[in-house]
Amino acid sequence: MNPRLACRCVIPPTQARLLRLLATFPKSFEDAWDVPRDLSLPGLAEQLGVVRSALNPPLTTLEKEGLVAIRPAHVIGGGHRKRKVVHITDDGRKAAEGLEDEVAEPAAAVGELFGDAPAPMLLHGRAELLDELAGRLEDGCCLQVEGFAGIGKTCLLRALAAAAVNSGWTVRWATLGATDDATSLAARWLGLDDAHQSTEAALAALAELPKQTLLVVDELQDAHPRHLEGVLALLDALAESPGSGLLVASRAPTPLDAGEVVRLEELDSGDARNLLSEALDDDEAEAVLSALGGHPLALKLWEPGDSLPEADDRVQAFIQSDVIERVEADVLPALDELAAAPWPLYAEQMAKQDGVDALDEAALLRWQEELLELQHLVRNVRRTMWSDDERRAIHVGAAEHWAGREEPNARLHEAHHRIQAAAEDDADALIEHLEEGSGLMLSLDSAAMAALVHDALRVLPDAGRLKLLSARVALERGELELAEQALSEAEEAEAGGAEWAMLAARLARVTGEAETADRLEQEAIEKANPGERVKLEIGSLAARFDDHLPGGERSTANEELHQRLEGIDLSTLDQRERRRALVSLALLRHALALEGGDLDAAADVRQQLQEAASADDPLVLELAARAALAQGSPAQASDMLEAIHHPLRRIALGLRLVESLSENDLSEAASLLQTLPAPTDLGSNAARRLSALHWFWQGQLDEGQRIRCWQEAIHRFQTAECPRAAAELTSRLHTSLFR
Repeated sequence: MNPRLACRCVIPPTQARLLRLLATFPKSFEDAWDVPRDLSLPGLAEQLGVVRSALNPPLTTLEKEGLVAIRPAHVIGGGHRKRKVVHITDDGRKAAEGLEDEVAEPAAAVGELFGDAPAPMLLHGRAELLDELAGRLEDGCCLQVEGFAGIGKTCLLRALAAAAVNSGWTVRWATLGATDDATSLAARWLGLDDAHQSTEAALAALAELPKQTLLVVDELQDAHPRHLEGVLALLDALAESPGSGLLVASRAPTPLDAGEVVRLEELDSGDARNLLSEALDDDEAEAVLSALGGHPLALKLWEPGDSLPEADDRVQAFIQSDVIERVEADVLPALDELAAAPWPLYAEQMAKQDGVDALDEAALLRWQEELLELQHLVRNVRRTMWSDDERRAIHVGAAEHWAGREEPNARLHEAHHRIQAAAEDDADALIEHLEEGSGLMLSLDSAAMAALVHDALRVLPDAGRLKLLSARVALERGELELAEQALSEAEEAEAGGAEWAMLAARLARVTGEAETADRLEQEAIEKANPGERVKLEIGSLAARFDDHLPGGERSTANEELHQRLEGIDLSTLDQRERRRALVSLALLRHALALEGGDLDAAADVRQQLQEAASADDPLVLELAARAALAQGSPAQASDMLEAIHHPLRRIALGLRLVESLSENDLSEAASLLQTLPAPTDLGSNAARRLSALHWFWQGQLDEGQRIRCWQEAIHRFQTAECPRAAAELTSRLHTSLFR
């Protein structure tokens, strides 16, 4: 008999699927120290879409027949312990070759898939729906898939993405995280590090994507209340505009009122049976299906010996009574740690990482490459099982764990857990923690910081200091309406302080109320303590000086700035603050001197700095380079640029050099701009102004990208409190559009 026919007759379906899957992995993994999780038992079960216990009988048989080998190995991202992994043998590969024509080979992919899409999973019982939805994909379509947690929405979306790629579409996938906003969603789709913060600019950039681009957003229900409105506004605009297709998955009911909604129901009994072990007798399989219905995740979590609930909330009851209560006592802390976590984690970040192996073996984890989290249904059920005291203790322990970690985003995790554990008695400590860490957390992830402050206000709704912090966060994100609302809600006691007045001044300046802004700013300066007063005065002068476009007129006469500079009193500052203020004042004096053409005065400033530091001090070199540009020597300034290592100062000098080069050689200016990274830490107005300038020059030097780049630059000039620059660029943009 033909050995290929013999293979088809002898090897049962699950064994055959295992061999085909294992044959896709390279032979080099057989002796590797680290192997991908896809070769572990939980990983194989996930890819085949079956309950974990369904693999035991076929693997045992295949191992006895010498078609597979099972060994312990370290699984990438799976913690410290070794785990069982499966490799196909040479005989197994030969047997798999004989199975190749049993199912049709998929057509070669002609499109591309970008983003954080999960690995492909075997889709059970949805073939007809998959074909139907795939047939509806067209430019400008908007399809939504909604259903209960664990019903298979992500699996269906992943299969639709594969079908789209095979049909020539480009698929851009984004899984919405707990604190993602519209900016981060658009950035994920566009593959940008320096994401568009302006919705108009993001839409313009997305509109430039080629036809037959499918934008996918999974887990829409996870959008934080702080950001939901903005995310929905972006999706609504995409759904209404021609061009790219949009595919959305959300737990029912979907919050998005757009497009066609497809309700994903449970599998029918025949398809659901395929998720259970082939070795299970028909009577027991019928009992399981009768109790759990066709809920895919519940069926995959079922193990022989589990009790079967009868209540209407059978799936949730089963998760609680059998799945969670089956977890060993020493593994339960790891489950609780993940249930409390706001974002997916790496195993090595966990306090209880030794529990990862057992949780994965029990199919309780979702993976995105090496990041892991609890299955959402399990997470949600577990959270309802905690008493208030248990919940607080879990979050307190997590906050202490993250407080001891050094990676920057540990501060975001720590703040989240502090907020979730907080009571009224903890108000002062919590607010102080958020205020002290706000600069770093804003620069790391402003969307997460905004969500954290929102959560803190739900715990402490009457905290005026939190409302001021909320206003500051909103201002720095360019959310003017939210900033105005937060300021208006601040208590009278807070409203009389310097911080309230300064925030109100910033808001007034951004919205074009210059006289009001000046009055409030002066009020803030008068009420501030000495150290803060000097910072406010210098910051105000720097903002006035920088509030213009390259080549545009200065907003304030140099003489007025000089007078205000001379009026700043440093006598009350300590030595460290005084040194820092002197440097800031020197930078302003040097810039004013160059602006006024007084090269001797600029040289005097550099000489004073050099005497306090050295000739090769980066700051002295930067000012010397700026002087060279003022004298028409860009080549000399370009040589000096290489010695500037401070990120923001290097970008600032680089952008000034771009301006100089653009006067004579646009191509050379564009080449230099491509080498300059955009500022990544936008925790200061200076950084936001540089970021706005970076976007301005992108649009100035590339007419094809001008609209979206200038839209983004206008938004960033506003957040940097440069209303005159924003207004001037708005006028230029309108002229460019209608000329």
